[in-house]
Amino acid sequence: MILDRVLYLLVCAYVLTLPVLPDGIKIHGITFSDCMLAVILLLYMLKIIGTKKSRHRFLIGIGDFFKNYLTVFMSVFAVMMLVSVSYAVEKKLAVGESLRFISYIALFFMIKYEWNRRELLNGILCSYIGSVIIVSLYGMYQYFTGFGLSNQFKNYGYAKFKITANMNNPNNLAAFLIIGIFPVIMLFIYERKKIRKYFFLILAIVMFSDLIFTGSRNAIVGTAVGLVTLVVLYSFKFILPLLTAAVISMLLPELRARIVAIGDPVQNQSRIYLWKIAGKMIKDHPVFGVGNGNYVSLYDKYVSIYPQYKFYGYSRWPSHNSYLKVESELGIIGGISFAGIIISSLIGVRNFVKSTKNKFYRYFYTGFFASMVAFYIMNLVDNLFFVPKTTTYFWVILAISQSMMYRERHKSIFF
Repeated sequence: MILDRVLYLLVCAYVLTLPVLPDGIKIHGITFSDCMLAVILLLYMLKIIGTKKSRHRFLIGIGDFFKNYLTVFMSVFAVMMLVSVSYAVEKKLAVGESLRFISYIALFFMIKYEWNRRELLNGILCSYIGSVIIVSLYGMYQYFTGFGLSNQFKNYGYAKFKITANMNNPNNLAAFLIIGIFPVIMLFIYERKKIRKYFFLILAIVMFSDLIFTGSRNAIVGTAVGLVTLVVLYSFKFILPLLTAAVISMLLPELRARIVAIGDPVQNQSRIYLWKIAGKMIKDHPVFGVGNGNYVSLYDKYVSIYPQYKFYGYSRWPSHNSYLKVESELGIIGGISFAGIIISSLIGVRNFVKSTKNKFYRYFYTGFFASMVAFYIMNLVDNLFFVPKTTTYFWVILAISQSMMYRERHKSIFF
């Protein structure tokens, strides 16, 4: 069916171009990527309405969706987001963040229940790898030229540039790279054909270099956590590369400066104040929170109440901790459902790694498991779960694994 093919190709194009296209490319004030996503969702609704077969598959998917721990937690989290709009100070902000998360659910649903044939999932995964290649090469180019960088990320004491690619912020780029680097490392180990093996090796080196060039302390922590996870999960042979990376890190002046800065109380003070403000919001609104996305809306008010936590005149500042953001904005139900998402997604990927007979996917998702652990740790000091250009790939890659498991469990539906 033509609509099926167009819809699938649009999803692949969206996955490929989301981190590549600058936010400045807009249609009537809406970013091109968001316009593409809106078209995808519209076409999917038309597909469901258009054919009996599509409606049947959709209904079967809905039935399964609410039997799975991960997707139940995702649904509860989304409902709590929507409920919070009613008491949020800035309702537009609350609606925007709620719709964004619902779009992740829609993508997850389509990948799991519509395109669960391996060749289709391979296409989506290849589109993701393509986006990683483009962003990584652009990051390398940006480091040597400064092209596309705002003055905000130029001429640091420890580096000439802190690269962002098209991610707007070095920490966002670091998170994007962390999600991809450990799967790429595992594909390098898995691959037997020399050309492909060298390709994945070069890509991993470029990505690791970009992680250093972001100048992000969080990138250093994420890389270390991911490597330790691979040591425990896959092989203790990774101890040697881990120690080698540690030695190299201390020999590079730029990197050594950022490692030392991880424990610098002066550089950490601003985040500590932000977390204390989040704690005050949680204390004042423990059950329902202040409303989705509304930490920034109430930040100035709380700083005026607690001036001891004011830092350099910051205004409408984010919490820089995804977990405190969720708890302060969505209360107990939001916090529990978010914790459920994190735990059940880890369990789901681990189960997929154990059960899949496809070696490519087993290696890729062993790496992705390490990336997940690192990404979760990185969210302790940044709101990376709420950066679309980064977290979209968390949901897409997670959905591919769940899609393959779903098809294996329900072969009778498809054959």
